[in-house]
Amino acid sequence: MYRKVLCLCVFLFLGYVNGQAEQQLLNKLACIDHEECGACLSAAPHCRWCADPYYKSAVPRCNDDVSLVQSGCSQGLIQRPLPALWEIVSNNTLQDVQPGNILGHVVQIQPQNIRLSLKPRETRKVKFSYRPAKNYPLDLYYLMDLTWSMKDDKETLVSLGDALTVTLKNLTDNFRIGFGSFADKPLMPFISVDEKRLANPCAMEEHACEPTYNYRHHLSLTDQVKDFIDNVNTSAVTANLDNAEGQLDALVQVISCGRRIGWSAHSRKIVIMLTDGSIHTAGDGKLAGAAKRNDGECHLDDNGYYADSVIYDYPSLEQVYRLLDKYKVNVVFAVTDSVKSYYDNVHQLLDDFTYVAKLESDSSNILKLVKKSYEDIVSVVDFEDDSSSGPVKVQYFTNCGVKGGSMMETTRCTGVEYGMTLDYEAHLTLDSCPEYKKITQKVRISESQLGQDSLDLEVELHCGCDCEADQIKDMSLTCPSNSHLVCGVCQCNKGWSGPLCDCSIEDEAASAALEAQCRDPNVNRSIACSGTGDCLCGKCDCDRGYSGRYCQCKNCERSVENGMECGGIGRGTCVCGQCSCVAGWGGAACDCPAASDSCIAPGATDVCSGHGDCVCGRCECMASEEDGKYSGMFCETCATCENPLCANAEPCVSCHLNNTCTDLCTIGNLNYTVSERLRDTETLKNGEISCILRMENEEGQECQYKYTYSAASSSMISMEIVIRSIDCYQATKAKIMNSALIIMACVIAGGLIAILVFKSAQIVSDRRAYAKFVKEAEESRLHMQELNPLYISPISEFRMPEAYNRDKID
Repeated sequence: MYRKVLCLCVFLFLGYVNGQAEQQLLNKLACIDHEECGACLSAAPHCRWCADPYYKSAVPRCNDDVSLVQSGCSQGLIQRPLPALWEIVSNNTLQDVQPGNILGHVVQIQPQNIRLSLKPRETRKVKFSYRPAKNYPLDLYYLMDLTWSMKDDKETLVSLGDALTVTLKNLTDNFRIGFGSFADKPLMPFISVDEKRLANPCAMEEHACEPTYNYRHHLSLTDQVKDFIDNVNTSAVTANLDNAEGQLDALVQVISCGRRIGWSAHSRKIVIMLTDGSIHTAGDGKLAGAAKRNDGECHLDDNGYYADSVIYDYPSLEQVYRLLDKYKVNVVFAVTDSVKSYYDNVHQLLDDFTYVAKLESDSSNILKLVKKSYEDIVSVVDFEDDSSSGPVKVQYFTNCGVKGGSMMETTRCTGVEYGMTLDYEAHLTLDSCPEYKKITQKVRISESQLGQDSLDLEVELHCGCDCEADQIKDMSLTCPSNSHLVCGVCQCNKGWSGPLCDCSIEDEAASAALEAQCRDPNVNRSIACSGTGDCLCGKCDCDRGYSGRYCQCKNCERSVENGMECGGIGRGTCVCGQCSCVAGWGGAACDCPAASDSCIAPGATDVCSGHGDCVCGRCECMASEEDGKYSGMFCETCATCENPLCANAEPCVSCHLNNTCTDLCTIGNLNYTVSERLRDTETLKNGEISCILRMENEEGQECQYKYTYSAASSSMISMEIVIRSIDCYQATKAKIMNSALIIMACVIAGGLIAILVFKSAQIVSDRRAYAKFVKEAEESRLHMQELNPLYISPISEFRMPEAYNRDKID
């Protein structure tokens, strides 16, 4: 017995030692192929570089600490990864606008500045908060269509008076208001060139008006509403020929002429455009000779007119979008019902910065539109950044202000109110080094609607080493020509290669000695660079998908989850085509967690709902004799059983349909996002499960809502719900009553038809029998004498004699 136990212990010990040895070998292989310090330290966290220029050992310079020390590398010249950097430079607390200090210390995002570092294949989380400030300054500019058809709207705007002041003060105490008008380019064919019509475009209406102009700036932004009303009142209408106007020309001038308009550096900028006409866009101006491409610059003269409109073409929607994004201006198209569908299409192209509102024919609802549009604009928070200029990638997660809610991946939150604090996480990832030297990338994260408050990140990319030649004072090591000392080794200058840096990369005829350096000495009859690369001056230039000194290694698999090789830092390291995973991770790409948390459905405790096995972080469902095959991300549903996640999602679908919650719904500690794609005919994506909810709508109809859900992993618990179709019919009681009446009517009709058919058949049968009887009776009388010789007919016949005189009268 003791011998068996001893043998088992020895076996386990040898297995453990063997495993440790295999892991140490993989760790060495991850390092030794690299011949530059930056590439070495980026290969794996345990890799070190010997920068000692007198290091003569055969052990590679890129190795682990122990191997380099044992091989004689000076401890002080061993290059190690730089320590992680994390420093919050500026962290002012969130603060609203203070009375009497409009441009003071308003803070809407916290913190404001952070310095941090990133290593290759590393992801770091940056947490920040955002809270919309109360009484944030508002710059509101009315841009009005003053063509003849809008004269009534101008009179309505003049009559607003104190009501406009009250409306704006209810929105914010810090507001300013400006005014401008537009018509069209004063060129044929947009206007009449008749002399009388040039001087008075409204002559056909027997009314005097101002000559046609494209855009005129009347009043710069001011807090005096009386000045605004006076300027609107004194402005004159004009006219043009077609129904399309120069809205985009005017809008570009309003946006780009910041000094003339008076836009504040710290304010929410909104343009209310009132019009009942369609839009001239790029290319239309060429019809009138305005062929020069619109430059998006300010061209107002001293009187506020856009005088150069006869030179420049209309801008394109793409140009307008770029200007709106650059200057952070929101536009509300307040348009009449006749052109609303047209502006809905325009809004789809300028979605992030425009809104469409229906304007009454005389603009009587303009104050309601201002209030509604302002509330819609401030209730949306959306973040953006400028990380596209560098190798760092940014992902955003937020709870959208739901206290205790879990984080979900999105940049946009709706239904945001004053006083609501939104918690965000920015996940910064460095997939690989663009070059092996220390680089600093600056990332600016800002709210897309304002762009004034921001979180500035200074990200140091740890891709290089601190071991230049001038750090070594008392060493006189010289390098061959065409090379220089870098981190203890002679590195060839650009354009040269080979052991002595005497081989030009552009030299097509490589010598046999240099080509031999491209052959793997451990493989007999090996071909240069393993046949998967080109030998250039003694070094292999590997094809895509291969690496290693002799291009003998395939690239390692990338994680499906994050797209990084071997799952990224903290999960595994690529060792010559094979991923060496750290503890807690496994699989070919180190993307299989040892824990089973990702296989537990939101709000549940059982792994794979008790109907499957967790394999590589995903559920592999089983089948049962009673319910058949289970399916779903967590094996939560089958053909004959009720889906618990459908039941959990029903309250959020119901509140969304009843408009009693925002796009984000929280039940317990779970977040649900609900959206509608009623015209989406695509097949279900992997992981999406279909559900059905039956409920009555506001009209009392019984509706069937088909929706799908997709659940995220437990580390980011949330569910996305998409309503795919709505099928409504009459309520259940009415439906049953109608069905019963229809059935009764059908039964009665069927009975009547059956009786009529039976009666008709009976009548036809009786008539046929009677006809047959009559026929037989006639035949019987006709042949009766022949058949009965004793028969004597009761009919007697008398004839008068022929000689009797019938004409004689007695």
